[in-house]
Amino acid sequence: MSSSDTILRPEEKTTAGPGVAKTQSFGIGAGIVLLLGAVAWGFALGDGMQRFFHGYLVAFTYFSSIALGALFFVLIMHLMGAKWSVSIRRIAELLTQAFPLLGILSAAIWLPMMLGNDNLYIWTNHEFMETNHLVHAKSGYLNPIFFAARQVLYFALWIGISNYFFKTSCKQDEGGDDDATRRMAKWAAPAMFIFAFSCAFFAFDMLMSIEPEWFSTMFGVVYFAGACISIFALLVLIPLALQRSGRLVHSITVEHYHDVGKLLFAFVFFWGYVAFSQFMLIWGANIPEETGYFLKRWFEGGETGLNLGEMGIWAKITLVMLAMHFIIPFLLLMSRHSKRRVHILAGFSVWMLFWHYLDLYWQVMPALNNHHTWGLAEKSPVFGMLPLDMLLWVGMGLLFMGTVAGKFRKVNLIPIKDPGLAQSLKFENQ
Repeated sequence: MSSSDTILRPEEKTTAGPGVAKTQSFGIGAGIVLLLGAVAWGFALGDGMQRFFHGYLVAFTYFSSIALGALFFVLIMHLMGAKWSVSIRRIAELLTQAFPLLGILSAAIWLPMMLGNDNLYIWTNHEFMETNHLVHAKSGYLNPIFFAARQVLYFALWIGISNYFFKTSCKQDEGGDDDATRRMAKWAAPAMFIFAFSCAFFAFDMLMSIEPEWFSTMFGVVYFAGACISIFALLVLIPLALQRSGRLVHSITVEHYHDVGKLLFAFVFFWGYVAFSQFMLIWGANIPEETGYFLKRWFEGGETGLNLGEMGIWAKITLVMLAMHFIIPFLLLMSRHSKRRVHILAGFSVWMLFWHYLDLYWQVMPALNNHHTWGLAEKSPVFGMLPLDMLLWVGMGLLFMGTVAGKFRKVNLIPIKDPGLAQSLKFENQ
């Protein structure tokens, strides 16, 4: 009998309740209905699904960032041999099981592209590619077939890695194989290298290439920082929801929330650091191919002849984002008090999940009328169809939730035979 068997309280509930089945069926059913409604709405607009695809890209990269953040958490905890996190690691492992769903959802981006729909990425338009020499030089990388192949490769890698760690951890629950922990620590190192490169290039492909003339080697790190913010926010909210239903009441304590709060605070700061560093280096170098990205997000329409006093709506959103995504949470999460008061920390977690979505919205939506700028499509109102964007976000979120809830039903909510569980249960911050 392992030490974890003896230290778990007899009354502790470590499996999901019957409500999870309802969450699964409701999430999948309602998510499919809402997404189908969004597709019908996109067709009805008559713009070649241009508005739909941009809203879809924001929602898709948002939920992909959650699964990627969860995979990073699992890998880094094994790589470091962390014991404090064993009680909450299974929740992250379960979130990585959304990769098959996300892989299917990714086809809604690359499959229409291969069938000739060029309304999301302007570089898929043959006329634009032939007349823009800067982008034409990138055609070996920016082409629909290679783009689709890379997406298939990314998700194949993520599914394979996440399944290995999830299944090995769950198998350990059955047999108490202590060697499984050493094997997972061994494979975490090469898996982390694969994760780092694939996550960065996924961000380059899905988000940075929406502005094909622009490039930034830091862009993948900015996306990674947002992914970490999202997972640490959920590692507060999901355990709290489970505890309110009577699960893991004694296994996850304020000490665990405190450490997750530290990580949330750290990555709020890290996001601010890398986002500003990217801006500072590009703005200081003042290379037209690079500054155009920020001009478009400062001056409404991206006109280069405007002065600093004539900022547009995106500039105002940028300033609000600076305050809401960085300054306010940075100042308030700095306190030990805010990280040890679970309901305060939960409020900040909801706050950061919302602003993470708006950060991705800020990255994608200014590119909505790239085709109009080049005379290839009619102009679409950026803020006139916000309900469609919300429909896509909520619909995909419900589908994500329902899929993950289905996995919650089948396994223990903590790794009950992990040799580090006993230390995790007794963990205290110094």
